[in-house]
Amino acid sequence: MKRLSLLFIAAFMIVGVANAQFIRFGVKGGLNSSTMKIDKTTLDDVSTVDGAKTFLLEQGDSEFGLHFGLFSRIQLMGVFIQPEVLFTQAKGNFVITDQENAQSAYNAIVEQKFNRLDIPVMAGYKFGPAKVFLGPVATFTLSEKDGLRDQMADFVGENSTVDNSIKNAVFGYQVGVGLDIFKFATFDIKYEGNLSKLGDELTIGTRNFSLDQRNPQWIFSLGIFF
Repeated sequence: MKRLSLLFIAAFMIVGVANAQFIRFGVKGGLNSSTMKIDKTTLDDVSTVDGAKTFLLEQGDSEFGLHFGLFSRIQLMGVFIQPEVLFTQAKGNFVITDQENAQSAYNAIVEQKFNRLDIPVMAGYKFGPAKVFLGPVATFTLSEKDGLRDQMADFVGENSTVDNSIKNAVFGYQVGVGLDIFKFATFDIKYEGNLSKLGDELTIGTRNFSLDQRNPQWIFSLGIFF
């Protein structure tokens, strides 16, 4: 009886794997719309080349970037795991306003731009060609163009040094829906939120300003199976 049960379980697993195309690989790429998200922050009495000024720092518009990379899918019946390795270009804007003069030359829109390595691992369920999924994502910054740091450094000149505490690695989550197309392609729409801060303070000279910086994004991807 025990041997019969084991044979039955083994046969069930073999049939399930055969019907499920157990593991597949592919390439994917697409667009992402990302935002540099912060709460309104006041930088008071900053020593600039024209004397002390107070700035209001606000979130600006989202911008489109690109992503591309590799993915795999491990599937049994309707349940699947999908790890990915993606190179991602993420962008966003900050708005800097001189609180004392709406027409000031110190008013500026600055761009933050990051080249990143994103490693999401999605777990989901397929019903027919459609699917839903969610999971964690680890993000590693490869290079950056820190417009906020550079612009504030121009404002203060040689009076002070400026440092924006951008982290090399952060963690977040992704949730989304998708559609498989004739078993050779897959289309995904995902939202990525943040579980940790991209940066937590802006340092100007010896003063530290709390600055909760995050980088949520919408992701639109097309993948092709090998």
